[in-house]
Amino acid sequence: MKIIPNHETRVYTGIVLERLKHLPSGGKMGDLPAHLQHKSFVRTGDKKTGGPNMRLLRLEMDKPALTVTAYIFNKFVHPCEDRYLTPREAACLQDFPVDYEFKGTLGQVQKQIGNAVPIKLAKAIALEVANYFINQNKGGVKRVASYFCGAGGLDLGFEQASNHSVQFKTEFSTDIEPWTEATIKANRPEWNFHQADIKALKPEIVKAALGCRPDVIIGGPPCQPFSVAGKQKATEDPLGTLYRDYIRHIDWLRPEIVVMENVYGLAQVKSADMVQEIVKSFEAIGYAVKYAELMAADYGTPQKRRRLFFIAAQNLAYFQFPEPTHSEFNNLFDLPLYEGAGNALMNLPPALIKKS
Repeated sequence: MKIIPNHETRVYTGIVLERLKHLPSGGKMGDLPAHLQHKSFVRTGDKKTGGPNMRLLRLEMDKPALTVTAYIFNKFVHPCEDRYLTPREAACLQDFPVDYEFKGTLGQVQKQIGNAVPIKLAKAIALEVANYFINQNKGGVKRVASYFCGAGGLDLGFEQASNHSVQFKTEFSTDIEPWTEATIKANRPEWNFHQADIKALKPEIVKAALGCRPDVIIGGPPCQPFSVAGKQKATEDPLGTLYRDYIRHIDWLRPEIVVMENVYGLAQVKSADMVQEIVKSFEAIGYAVKYAELMAADYGTPQKRRRLFFIAAQNLAYFQFPEPTHSEFNNLFDLPLYEGAGNALMNLPPALIKKS
């Protein structure tokens, strides 16, 4: 039997196992019997949702998961088995190919998977970028430069969107994390990965690596400072200003079209109007901008993950955001229903038991 990478679990015992056994389909910590509760699980006051109550969730067969995060290892419970998800199963919820191997320690692997853009969502955007070129009679190979590439979710979406009219080729990719470099080089060495801090990376190096300016630049500057799950320090956090370096590279390289993605919490930051700040930054270098919040489940991902996308180009009349291909409810357009998280995992072989 072929071994599937990143697909190991362990044996659970004691009260952890008892909690897993008593968790119903779609259930969370608040649904556990009283004798399995713990004071840290239960909210006090009027609000009884979110927070500790959301630390334990059993997936459902026919409904998408909530957002996959870097802490999936102690949050999502397998829909049929009394255990947490393996990294491979979390990657499945992010649409990664089953043979795509993540490198690094367990924590580093989980971070790569949790921070990735769902591939089917990325593909939906990439298909519209392809139409942008087709509508201008500019088919052929389109060179892609990928920033903050992480495990490569955006790039894989563009790769899968290639067709006979437009072929996307990632010919330069970069990220600051060394384990990301190991993952990319193991799976897509042709992406020409450079480990670098964007603040120190010169755009001249990118152009030299490509041999010309890129046709497309894609990337997602770190989202932690804007996440609704965090403290939303925004630009008060040094990571929250990296989009400015991204735009600095775009200004120098002048691609035809740019994709920038981030958490939907970017639009909810209370300390600053981050959306308009980003829009004005693009306009200042001569690009028109569109932005929209998209739900991954609307495009076939078995996960309710929302992302905010900015599209910048000198002529945006040729671009439109993708229409949903799936629906949460029965609808007049005969769209298929959302993909279920449990159903998405059923084609995987049994997880290996990790030896202690």
